[in-house]
Amino acid sequence: MTQQNADTTTPATALATTTSPMDSPTSRSRRQWLKGMSLAAGSLMIPLSASWLASPEAHAAGDNLVEINDWIRIDADGTTVLGLSQCEVGQGVYTGLPQVLADELDADWRRVRVEFVTGRDAYRTAAANEALQQFVGASMSATLFYERLRIAGAQAREALVSVAARRFGVRTTNCVTRDGRVMHPQSGRSFGYGELVAEAAKLPLNPHPRLKNEAAHALIGKSVARLDTPSKVDGSAVFGVDVKVPDMLVGAIRMAPTSGGAPLSVRNRDEIKARKGVHDVVLAKDAVIVVAEDYWRAKKACDALDVEWKAGPAADSATILAQRREALLHAKGGVATHIGDAKELIAAGGKVVTGEYHSPYIVHATMEPVNATVHVRKDKGEIEVWGPIQGQDKVRWALGGIFKLPPEKVIVHTTFLGGSFGRKYVPDFVIHAAVASAAVGRPVKVIRSREDDIRHGFYRPCASGRFQAVLGNDGLPKAMHMRVAGQSMYNVIKKDHYEKAGYDETMLDGLYDLAYAVPNLLVEGVDVPQPNIPVSFMRSVGSTSSVFFLESFIDEMAEAAGVDPIDYRKRLLRHDPLATRVIDTTVSSAGWHAKAKPGVHRGFGYCTYTGRGAAFSTYVAIALEMRVVNDRFKIERVVCGVDCGRAINPNLIRANIEGGIGFALTNAFKSQITFANGSVEQSNFGDYPLLYLAEMPKVETVILPSDRPPQGCGEVSLPPMAPAVAQAIRRATGVRARAMPLPQTVTEARALATAASSPSPSPSEKGRV
Repeated sequence: MTQQNADTTTPATALATTTSPMDSPTSRSRRQWLKGMSLAAGSLMIPLSASWLASPEAHAAGDNLVEINDWIRIDADGTTVLGLSQCEVGQGVYTGLPQVLADELDADWRRVRVEFVTGRDAYRTAAANEALQQFVGASMSATLFYERLRIAGAQAREALVSVAARRFGVRTTNCVTRDGRVMHPQSGRSFGYGELVAEAAKLPLNPHPRLKNEAAHALIGKSVARLDTPSKVDGSAVFGVDVKVPDMLVGAIRMAPTSGGAPLSVRNRDEIKARKGVHDVVLAKDAVIVVAEDYWRAKKACDALDVEWKAGPAADSATILAQRREALLHAKGGVATHIGDAKELIAAGGKVVTGEYHSPYIVHATMEPVNATVHVRKDKGEIEVWGPIQGQDKVRWALGGIFKLPPEKVIVHTTFLGGSFGRKYVPDFVIHAAVASAAVGRPVKVIRSREDDIRHGFYRPCASGRFQAVLGNDGLPKAMHMRVAGQSMYNVIKKDHYEKAGYDETMLDGLYDLAYAVPNLLVEGVDVPQPNIPVSFMRSVGSTSSVFFLESFIDEMAEAAGVDPIDYRKRLLRHDPLATRVIDTTVSSAGWHAKAKPGVHRGFGYCTYTGRGAAFSTYVAIALEMRVVNDRFKIERVVCGVDCGRAINPNLIRANIEGGIGFALTNAFKSQITFANGSVEQSNFGDYPLLYLAEMPKVETVILPSDRPPQGCGEVSLPPMAPAVAQAIRRATGVRARAMPLPQTVTEARALATAASSPSPSPSEKGRV
């Protein structure tokens, strides 16, 4: 959608996300960068995507950096600045990716600093079926940038060695590199990289440099301490809410009370504008923004607004659940996988197993609510953006389209992200700040309140699944038919591709590319549109639902066959030795060959997590132990075995696995967004609770050695957690929980079992959507 009039201060913009591909970039010199702006002088940890061209502040701090390639700059004193194109959302790329670059460069790790960079094709990747763009998502940073950064580091190292060898008067093969120096061992002479960089930067880059062998790596594979920890501890790290730019104002926002609603007028607009420190009251398509000298004044004025709203459609959770159930039974589905004669074999009868499963809408609930600072400079024909941006090019396309500017005229500075999990990929919050800035003619930081952040998120879609199988004489499925119904993510994925295919692949994660061996298989996806409920990517995307459905159904088939559920999985995975290795290692590490201690109930889940577009495959298994404490289910221990390829930094992998398990337990036990009369019923952590620290189990991560390239690990521990918990609940109570959020107590589990046996759904069941 486009802005009504970029030169007015009247209601300005629609907030639909643009997915139009970026205009073809003008040919540029490899050393030409988007003009940037530094917010702090000389700080090593201020993560701004500024120009490699040294700012006045950097000159004042003594920097005289020379660029060798898209990723590396070196000062005369040997200080090495490494570019980071991937935003740091807590996953550790601020350390892990520079490790790869520095290792191949043979940089002195003690003299390395990291800066976020943006605006070049070198920083862009293509997600599955989508335009080339700079973004972070789908756990693909390590996979897609590992080789790219190794080449960049090796290119620079070769150039530096070439210059040093010429000065030594020897062949390059007589030179070695270590800790930011090129040495000639035979003569004992050496040069620091800073002494060589000016000349090295003039040499052509070798597109195919020789990479180190594994034994020569000094950083890759090591548990290097995180580079961003000191700044996050001492408070110097800059998050979006910390941004300050000259002449900046601050905006507070009031979103429409219903999803799809819009402001018609502000009845007391003049009164609000007359308040001390208030500059303007700006109407956007779905919100009203009060712009003031500071956030407190803006927020107090925003709370006092008297707005006439146009209501959105009356979305209702019970109705949405009924629509999904109806779609599972009767709607035509898009066929994602069709092998053999699954429907016919199931219809023929035999030992047929059927299960129906449900998962709710959930919201990202990041600790830092969405915010952005934007300066729309109409006189210069450019826009500058600062903030926690997960999709830099998404911002360029959106603002460029609204304000009729080429995308390269939108300058994006990336700060640290106080959590994202996919939320800050969608630029709606940046558009709000741009609308406010265009209205007042100054840079404006707009901060969304926690309540509006939860009530107006881009939600992980709800889903329902109906799974059927007929078992053979060996107890294994001869045929399976899996149908999933839910709201597609056509608003953020490339719609024409999925409409042509007839299904949204994110809804069928782990199903259409089923890891288990089933000779006759039919997988279908059914879109149940909810036009006024915005949805988007969330950590592990559709796998949180689909793997819960699948693994729960595997348990049901194993029980029907009278086979141990772990052995059942191994039989279905005997064609894949990497999968069975992970399962065996996890079970052994958990000590499950011995009988469980009294009062301990075990649960197990497995997932082959495939990255978008088959970018990677990570094998992960979860073995957990649960007790019942004062009627409540308490997960005490989780062992997670993971094969995610070569480990760049084992500490970062463990952190991702542990954080994912905490995230998954929140989703499994607590998270759900419900709608009534078009409005979201939850508003803050009081009614959308997170896992408490006391509820976090002991986590033991077992990283299996691998000679495969690095695979994704940021999302992989989420999918198998909920089914593992459900299996433990089954063993503790005899109740099979088929809907998330799962019951948190024995009493609740038994009540659900009673309700499930009644002829019509109980109110508690209706709420579980």
